[in-house]
Amino acid sequence: MGSWKWNGQQRPTTAVGVRGTAGIVTMKDDPQAAQRPYVFVRGYDSRLHVNWWDGKSWHWNDQGTPSGRTILESVGAVTVQDSPQAAQRPYAFVITDDSKLHVNWWDGKQWKWNDQEAPAGRRVREGVGVLTMQDSPQAAQRPYAFVITDDYHLQVNWWDGSKWHWSDQGTPPGRTISRPLGVTNLRDNPNAADRPYAFVITDDSALWVNWWDGAKWHWSDQGAPAATRVKKGAGVVSVRDNPKAADRPYAFVQGYDSKLYVNWWDGSKWNWSEQGTPPGRLILDSVGTVTMKDDPNAFTRPYAFVIADDSKLYVNWWDGSKWNWAAQGTPPGRVIERPGEVTTVQDTTGAPQRPYAFVITDDSDLYVNWWSLP
Repeated sequence: MGSWKWNGQQRPTTAVGVRGTAGIVTMKDDPQAAQRPYVFVRGYDSRLHVNWWDGKSWHWNDQGTPSGRTILESVGAVTVQDSPQAAQRPYAFVITDDSKLHVNWWDGKQWKWNDQEAPAGRRVREGVGVLTMQDSPQAAQRPYAFVITDDYHLQVNWWDGSKWHWSDQGTPPGRTISRPLGVTNLRDNPNAADRPYAFVITDDSALWVNWWDGAKWHWSDQGAPAATRVKKGAGVVSVRDNPKAADRPYAFVQGYDSKLYVNWWDGSKWNWSEQGTPPGRLILDSVGTVTMKDDPNAFTRPYAFVIADDSKLYVNWWDGSKWNWAAQGTPPGRVIERPGEVTTVQDTTGAPQRPYAFVITDDSDLYVNWWSLP
């Protein structure tokens, strides 16, 4: 039987605490290798740092900053594969003090900083999320970084295979984008091309999605839960009922009533479901969402991690037949102050996925709540 554990990841240096996280990925050195988490953080020195697992122990690396700049905000991180048999390469996107997008990426031999600039005449205000696109399962992965600019438009910085582009996704009709939620990729079947979905919250506290149908982009009004409006995002995942099924998006949000809700696609229509709260508590903030698979042929099961008003970590998870709330507690002797990132880890390609939820405590250290197998 497995069990949940807390582990103290400490901080980049004794003098530099963790201000916020900047994305999380799992790395594979080859397709059959174990996954290794890399957690990017923004330190109080306004530099990018990464806490990473080499297969035996954790390390901190100082990734620095783009030349002459400091880091203000994060956008997210992804891994890129040049082919299905290639090693994964991390890309961490951040916003710098000149309101431009930069990426810290691994070329296979060394880390580099690239200035992605900003859309013409605009400034980058906030990140929405990062994903990779594949035109087919055998194609190279191509990064897409979604951001909100100073005109409150959704914009995407994307790689076509040879060069970078900026594309203005605009805004929902008659609305202004006020807050980000997150991004995910969908496939209509395992051999289909990826189709990005970028979820945002508008000025009327409703949920909207900007999505690609395979030929063109659309805006769709997802509305809000019946009982409340949307306060902030909690994360986006895609779910498969079996390995050959179509992906189905689930967008988790926090309502103004401090409850968790999910907007989800059942295969034919969108639904809103009230997930409620941990017993006797209210939700203060979200840490993130992941999907779990008990084995490679199993269906995926969503897990949404949140911080409640007692400054403890909780998870709302699907066991295959019903939703459950579980109290994850706090690191020994500490209080959870800020959210972090979540991911899943596989020890082998045939192993079950194991959740890892990273948070920042009141001493500005990084901690992880993770599921350990026997």
